[in-house]
Amino acid sequence: MGFDPHYVLQAPRLPSPWDMMVILIISPLKRALCLALIGLGSVAYAEKDAPAYQATPIYVANQNPFVQIFGLPKPEPGTITPKGRLDAGFLYYVSNNAIKNDDETLIWDGETAQYNFRVRYGFSDQLELGVDVPFIDHSGGYLDSVIRQFHRMFGYPNDRQEQFDKNQIHYKVDEKGTGFEMQERQSGLGDIRFSAAIPLFSKSLHSQRYLALRPLLKLPTGDSQHLLGSGGTDVSMSLAYSDYETLGGINTVLSANCGVIYMGNTKVLRGLQRHFAGYGGVSLDWLATKHLEFKLQLDMHSAFYESEFKQLGSSIQLLAGGTARLPGEVLLDLGMSQQVVTDSTPDLGLYLSLRHLF
Repeated sequence: MGFDPHYVLQAPRLPSPWDMMVILIISPLKRALCLALIGLGSVAYAEKDAPAYQATPIYVANQNPFVQIFGLPKPEPGTITPKGRLDAGFLYYVSNNAIKNDDETLIWDGETAQYNFRVRYGFSDQLELGVDVPFIDHSGGYLDSVIRQFHRMFGYPNDRQEQFDKNQIHYKVDEKGTGFEMQERQSGLGDIRFSAAIPLFSKSLHSQRYLALRPLLKLPTGDSQHLLGSGGTDVSMSLAYSDYETLGGINTVLSANCGVIYMGNTKVLRGLQRHFAGYGGVSLDWLATKHLEFKLQLDMHSAFYESEFKQLGSSIQLLAGGTARLPGEVLLDLGMSQQVVTDSTPDLGLYLSLRHLF
C-alpha cells in the first residue's frame, strides 16, 4: 500500500539565514545533503479536512543565460489541480555564472534572477489550464563575494571567480560567424507561457500512479536583445508521471517527466540554433513528516545549439531542497541547483517559492 499524499499543516519554524549560508560553503554533494536537514526543527499539527495537495517536483529548469530564453518546461506532477481550485505561486531563482575560454570567444560572468508568477486552474476533472509570467534580471549580482569567501574558508579553488571583477556582468559568444555580447544590466518581462494538463487515465494507472500529458506554448514577449526571451514561439509536449505506490513504504513519491520541444526561430545566436530538443528528469520526494518534505532531483536536456562550446551543449543538473506546509494551505519551497557534468548549467543556483491552493 502507498500513503495518502493529501496533507495540510501548520507553521514550521523557518530556517535561519545561517542555515542558508551554510549551503554555499560546502561541496556539491554536501550541499545536497545539507538541504535535507533544513527545517528539521520545525513543528506543525495536522488539521482535519485536509485539501488535496500533491507532491510536486522542484519547479526549476536550467537557467543557463542562453537556454533560459527558450520554452524549456519546468518539471510538474502527473496529477492535476483539482476541479474548481486555483494553484497560485511565486518563484525566485537566482543562478551564478563565471567562466571563459582561453581566446575569450566565450565569456560568461554574471547572475540571472527569475521572478516567476505561476497560476494553475482546475477547469474540470480532465483539464488543468495555466500561465507563467516571468520577470528576468541579468546583473552582476551579489553572490560573487560570498562564493569566493567560503571557497577560501574551506580550501576550494576560486580560479574561475578570480578571472573576473566582482559583481560585474559580461556575456559573450562568438562562433562560426555568429555572435552575441552584453555588458550591462538588463531586466524586464520574459517570455510568457501558457500550459495545459490532461490526465491520461480517469483515476490512476494502478492504485496511486498518475500520468498526465502537459503541452506548453511560449510566446515571444521578452526582449531577445537583452536575453529576456528568444524572439520566437516555442511549443513543447511533456509526459509527467507521479508514483505514490512503488516507494510508498518509505513515504517517498517518485516523479518523472520527459518530452520534446520545438523552438521557433530565435534572434539570439540564430546561426547556431537547433529547432528540436529533448528533455527529461526524475525526482524523489520524501515525506519526512506530514508537514515537511525533502526532495532530490536530476534534470537533463539535449543541446539547444549546434556548437563546439560545451557550455551550449547538453546538460545534467542536480537539485535538492525541501517543502514546508504552512497554515492557510501555503507551501514554502527552498533549495539549490548544482551543475553535475558540464558547464552548460550554472555553477550554483538558489531558489525560493511560495504556493497557495485556493
